[in-house]
Amino acid sequence: MERGGENVEDDDPRHGRVPDEDALLDEMESVRLSPSEHQRIKDLVNGERLNRIEGYDRRYLVVGAGGETGAASRRRIVYDRLDARTDPPAVAMQLEEFGLTPEEIRLWTRVFDILCGRATHIVAVIEDFDGGYVWELGLLFAPSYRAKTWVLKRRYPDEETERERYANGMAASYVELLLTGDRAHEWIDTDELRDAVDSIP
Repeated sequence: MERGGENVEDDDPRHGRVPDEDALLDEMESVRLSPSEHQRIKDLVNGERLNRIEGYDRRYLVVGAGGETGAASRRRIVYDRLDARTDPPAVAMQLEEFGLTPEEIRLWTRVFDILCGRATHIVAVIEDFDGGYVWELGLLFAPSYRAKTWVLKRRYPDEETERERYANGMAASYVELLLTGDRAHEWIDTDELRDAVDSIP
């Protein structure tokens, strides 16, 4: 997983697995934050970065791969298209914009939860289950967030590659809920990805 340009996969025990809703909620509840960490979260979610989304009818939280990768570039396409919408006025946001550092990994889940609550739409751009970012999917299994989650899933041209990229024995039934249904759209290339974005209200 890359946060702020740094690779922190080795420091993140969640790397490589998609937690189910119960596991993620247990994890969130088990983290005991210090007063300074509580204040840090408060400052982040009430600061100028969040002020920028106020007043918009549509607030899109775009989740997926980060860092300097092709997947992150494709996620940026989704972000830019949603952020450019004007009818109704819309704004896009992503977790890494809020200033958390790799050293603050304990705070990421809490801030992500808060941003999910502030968003009107959560858009997950998924190309595989290999990145450390996949833990974010765990929270989206919760019914309150699943109801406003849209998934843009990359489809690979052959079944073997598809299985390799999405192999995940943990929480397979939860993943299936996100990757199927009328709010899940598949794409193969960037042209299809742009079309898939247009299907999100």
